Amino acid sequence: MSAQDSPDPQTLLARWVQSLERDLDLPDGTVDVDAVLDLTRDAAHNVARPAGPLAAYAAGYARALADVEAGAAAGGGTSDAVDRATALARAWTADEAGEAP
Repeated sequence: MSAQDSPDPQTLLARWVQSLERDLDLPDGTVDVDAVLDLTRDAAHNVARPAGPLAAYAAGYARALADVEAGAAAGGGTSDAVDRATALARAWTADEAGEAP
């Protein structure tokens, strides 16, 4: 396939996410691409570049734990982990880097 024949980045990303969801046994549409990209951008720009993928992983893990807990209690559930992580990244200041949790 030549560079001219390759799909545009959005199409390629959509195909990748569909393959990822399928291979990870996730329902179609599980990955909120815009929310995850916003989170990684905000964490990378406001904290440090490596914070982007770490924030995405942590938010996904937190969501999974919340979904399992909610599912066990009420038959289903979701979490706002991505929204909370995005808010933290957007509010982060260099001063906070030196503070203990």
